[in-house]
Amino acid sequence: MRDKALILSAPYIIASENSSKLCCDITCSDRSFTAWFEVTSEYSRYLTADRLDAFAVVFLPLAMRENADMICKAPVSPELIYQINHYLTPVLGKNIKEYNAITLNAKPAGERIQSEGAAGTGWTGGVDSMYTLKTRLKASEPHMRLTHLVIANIGTLESSDNEGLLDIMVKRAEAGICADTGLKCVGINSNLDTVLPENYLAVAGYRLPAAVLALQGLFSVFYHSGAYEFDTFTFAGENSAYYEMFLLPCLSTDATVFYSSGSSISRIEKLKELSDYPYAEQYLHPCIYAKTGKNCGKCGKCIRTIAALYALGTLDRFDKVFDTSDFYNNKDHYLANVISNRHRQHYKESYDMMTEKGLITVKSMQLSKMQNAAKIIADRNRSTLEKVLGKEK
Repeated sequence: MRDKALILSAPYIIASENSSKLCCDITCSDRSFTAWFEVTSEYSRYLTADRLDAFAVVFLPLAMRENADMICKAPVSPELIYQINHYLTPVLGKNIKEYNAITLNAKPAGERIQSEGAAGTGWTGGVDSMYTLKTRLKASEPHMRLTHLVIANIGTLESSDNEGLLDIMVKRAEAGICADTGLKCVGINSNLDTVLPENYLAVAGYRLPAAVLALQGLFSVFYHSGAYEFDTFTFAGENSAYYEMFLLPCLSTDATVFYSSGSSISRIEKLKELSDYPYAEQYLHPCIYAKTGKNCGKCGKCIRTIAALYALGTLDRFDKVFDTSDFYNNKDHYLANVISNRHRQHYKESYDMMTEKGLITVKSMQLSKMQNAAKIIADRNRSTLEKVLGKEK
């Protein structure tokens, strides 16, 4: 047993008129706090309060970073105990410098959870989640067909009011994609962004599965939409998406099984598949600004998506979700952005295809060089600028 421990108390439910929270009191070193997952009353009966699965998973990265064994005051699914102790923490402790091979100490839960058999996926409307929708909505295996979309406030939302943003996103999905497909939308709120202020990319592969494990009474299948191809696999401490194919099976239980979806092909190949998909033409929303109904067209995710569709020759099909006239009026500026970021994976795919098709213009190359030069100058003078701005304040 290590000197340091992260203690998870038995979970409990706090019910209100319209919602219920699955809560857990946590102690780590000299810090004590309560974490919770919240759903509307419609989904309250599916909350898993007889075991600590959801909280064991979501606090695992913290325990590994703190080199603290996890002590659970309530049972944990036996599959999780075995997989975490024999596979997950030993391998991550060996391959990720920030993590240590800690031990999960818990009694195995005895009774099997009776799940409703729902199949879900996280939903943003972006390329990866849209591809999962396309491929799993009418899966040949009946028990594997999508039934629910999950939108969760677990640290990924970025606004001054994440709870309000979650409500906006759920209502938009219900009125749009869910109304058209017959799927249901589950909104999961939490306080993880305040009690666990972690680099979200580093823990994304734990956060969403943890939220789903809070609802094991509902889900038997969950598709985690992959952002990278399987052949980019690496144990990257700063981004759990790179080792997702190893992580997700270790987080599965006898009630809920996680699958990595879409990682067999590249992002631009997904967009090629989505280019003849009516729901994508109507609802594709990669924009970082989740509150708006239409994509901004100016953020990094929008630019690389627009560029990929242009490279594929299918951009005009998406005029309902992108301002395509703005792209054509300012094409060289869009392309210059892609050229400047061509060493980044999702930009590189578009750049390579546009180069192959002869779509890169002389002016866009010139603009890219100017952008890069301006960035170099700004970086060199950053400290001076910060001092000047600091004095002005």
